[in-house]
Amino acid sequence: MMELWPSKWYCVGWAILGYVVLLSGVVSGNVVTLVVGIVYTSAATSAFLMYYVESEHRVKRVLEVVFVMIAFGVSFYGYIQTGNFILGVITLFIVAMFFVAFVVSYLLPRIRSKSSERGVV
Repeated sequence: MMELWPSKWYCVGWAILGYVVLLSGVVSGNVVTLVVGIVYTSAATSAFLMYYVESEHRVKRVLEVVFVMIAFGVSFYGYIQTGNFILGVITLFIVAMFFVAFVVSYLLPRIRSKSSERGVV
């Protein structure tokens, strides 16, 4: 079975890329670059927590959601401040991903329970 993330260094690489872009935005004063760096960094941190931190503590799950919400909030704020098309697309993509995740997490248990009632596994 092929994993979605080949290794933990993949997430670390995206986080480092995010930090570099973030620092580039700070140095250049470009708000769009700054926002993209924060979004990359927080999304990579959330992915690292999700796939490589083996813990079922509530704090881990809260941190995953917090980092994703930071990515959404920063991209939305950046879009409001700059009106940049790319940040708007990123924001819409994150909203669509949240919608799909919540719909699937709501429907999947219902589908499984109905299939187990019918005897289909």
